[in-house]
Amino acid sequence: MATTDAVSSNSAASSDHPKQSGSSPSSSGPEASAPPPLPSSTAGVLAALTALTGAAVGLLTSFQVVHWTPAQTTLAAAEVAAFWAFTGAIVAHLWPGRKQRPVAVAGTITALVSATVSLGIGFAWWRLNGAQNASLISLSTTFVAVGSALWAQAHVHADLTPLRTKAESTDVPAS
Repeated sequence: MATTDAVSSNSAASSDHPKQSGSSPSSSGPEASAPPPLPSSTAGVLAALTALTGAAVGLLTSFQVVHWTPAQTTLAAAEVAAFWAFTGAIVAHLWPGRKQRPVAVAGTITALVSATVSLGIGFAWWRLNGAQNASLISLSTTFVAVGSALWAQAHVHADLTPLRTKAESTDVPAS
């Protein structure tokens, strides 16, 4: 759940995490340039909640408290994973003093919507034929993916790709 941004060794330090005084250039890298998305205690709580919810789904099905097929159990577990991934992304995005993570939010929104629609199909929350279900999941996932990608793009500030020199462009191997 917790990830860090990769920073190349020759890139500038992150502007949202001030460089500590007395640090040397040799201490640069992903661990030195940016803090983790969440404090370890918060990440631990989210991981524990994820495991606890997954265990609850497993116990409910193992002791036949619910009468789900194996496919329905898988769909419920996927929904749990998507929910907690989304929750973690939102918390990391909004955590004070940390780098915002719009791409993680966008990706987990897509996963959550896709998992929810799949859960609805698997539990027959509505009565559609196979082609209609396929249309529903593909259209909803497409619309949400495009919408969340556009939202993320509006919030990401990327550097320009460096121009290639003539020598670099002639060194491209032929396919």
